[in-house]
Amino acid sequence: MKDLKWVEIDLSAVAHNARWVVSRLEGAKLMAVVKADAYGHGAVEVAKVALKAGASSLGVRDLPEAAELRRAGIKAPVHLLFPILPEQAPDAVRLGVSVTVDDAAQARALNAAAKSKVGVHVDVDSGLGRWGVSPRDLPELMRALAALKKVRVEGLSTHIDYVPGKNAVEAEEKLGAFKRLAEPYKKSRPELLVHAANSSVFMDFPHHRFDLACVGNLLYGINPSGRPAPLKSAWKFCARILSLRDVRKGASVGYASEYLAPRRMRVATLPVGYADGLTMEPAERLIGFGGGFRYWGMRKGVKLPFIGRAGIAHVLVDATDVPKVEIGDVVTLPVRRTAARHLDRVYR
Repeated sequence: MKDLKWVEIDLSAVAHNARWVVSRLEGAKLMAVVKADAYGHGAVEVAKVALKAGASSLGVRDLPEAAELRRAGIKAPVHLLFPILPEQAPDAVRLGVSVTVDDAAQARALNAAAKSKVGVHVDVDSGLGRWGVSPRDLPELMRALAALKKVRVEGLSTHIDYVPGKNAVEAEEKLGAFKRLAEPYKKSRPELLVHAANSSVFMDFPHHRFDLACVGNLLYGINPSGRPAPLKSAWKFCARILSLRDVRKGASVGYASEYLAPRRMRVATLPVGYADGLTMEPAERLIGFGGGFRYWGMRKGVKLPFIGRAGIAHVLVDATDVPKVEIGDVVTLPVRRTAARHLDRVYR
């Protein structure tokens, strides 16, 4: 039986992208970020490929994600990118993961639960405001951690609020400030992993890659920077045409009659909607004639513009210019990858 919609994952593309990142690190290490089920690509499958391609560790957001990797037999170092609650410390110790900490209570709980040394990375808040110890409170926290016999500080990290094309000057200042903050700790402990480079920082601030790059987007062929990179796309979302009908010029199509056909059209229905990560935005902001569009699918190299609003489970597209279009034909679509995790994945 043919599926109506599915995701194709090219693991060879992930491997290619990981090898390229590693080749640019100049002695630093790669933490392959596989949080959110590897951005929808499959955490276990991507983790195995990334490790084989040169990653030294894996980054996940929380304990359930770490547990999934351990159940799959992955023994490589796994790092929790999100802080834990103190009551979660026994599970973190049991799974053998390193933990992001930003206060002494988390570390004391780990110390109490551990039978041997447990690794932590101390996160510094550089203005993103989600978590992290303030720079002025870092010395006090580091002293508190040094007093815990079963806690080993493995890393010092930060995640700046950088968006490519938006605040590069501010980002350079924050990365420089973090470097100065980390220097005395790195000098006293050369093995300490200092890290601040996500995919955006990796691309735009190569002089601030420090000891470890925590890369997600680049692994999956997503380049957040304007700088070129020889990445390969690892993702393809596919759906089959469920219905075809002819629409006369001037006819209204879709919810709220927001779209009026600017010509005689061949309209296709695809069984994909915003529940699958598709946009909810209409192709036209106001009711009226017009051929302008912002989103589209692809079939045989031809764009199929979205028509009207996407529903929860369907979208209409203009298939007029697709040669010999038929029900059952496959169309590729742009969707938010993490929202499509419920769909079947085909690996190649």
